[in-house]
Amino acid sequence: MNYVPAYKLANVRKRYGTGENCIEALRGISLIIRRGEFVAIMGPSGSGKTTLLSIMGLLTRPTSGVVKILGRDVMKLTDGQATLLRRKIISFIFQTFNLVPWLTAAENVELALAIGEYHKNKRRRIMELLKAVGLGHRANHKPSELSGGEQQRVAIARSLASDPAIILADEPTGNLDTSSGLQIMKILRSLSEEGKTIVMVTHDRRMAGTADRIVKIRDGVILGEVNPNVKT
Repeated sequence: MNYVPAYKLANVRKRYGTGENCIEALRGISLIIRRGEFVAIMGPSGSGKTTLLSIMGLLTRPTSGVVKILGRDVMKLTDGQATLLRRKIISFIFQTFNLVPWLTAAENVELALAIGEYHKNKRRRIMELLKAVGLGHRANHKPSELSGGEQQRVAIARSLASDPAIILADEPTGNLDTSSGLQIMKILRSLSEEGKTIVMVTHDRRMAGTADRIVKIRDGVILGEVNPNVKT
């Protein structure tokens, strides 16, 4: 069943409001993302890229169109079914790290495990996740004792707790310096090579260059695609 893509979107539209106050955030988006692919979505502010990511993350329903995730037609799911599917296969990484300030790195990761399926050998699992992002030695440090890049790596470890098939990243390097940002991109690249599907919204061309494909969006439509690995 590997031929079933991670995402298949066809003529997806999203409108907010009605009548004269109607805003069409997405105007007929069609996009296929293969399993294990690393795709960067780029566009100016207000282009619809965050709305698109929200729909792909089952946080927002489109007004019309077709959205299939790993072959499942999202439009046919109830809200409860959509929530269960999201928890099972999708994790998020945000620009703001969203760590609990009074908890250690290990305890922040444990929060995700608490609602996941890894109840046995929890401590070992936490350390495996932190070591995977190079922070095994910082497990007992609180966010205030970590750099921005380290905090984002904790957030990535937390996002991996449920072993998701898909990771959606919204400006994951937006609050980081270039060096830290490139470290995060290296981790995401590695996760993609391990078979996880990565979809990242970014405004940074250098960070987007890590992806397999760059999808350019403006005013709610896809303008085109670029393979950053092909020199023109």
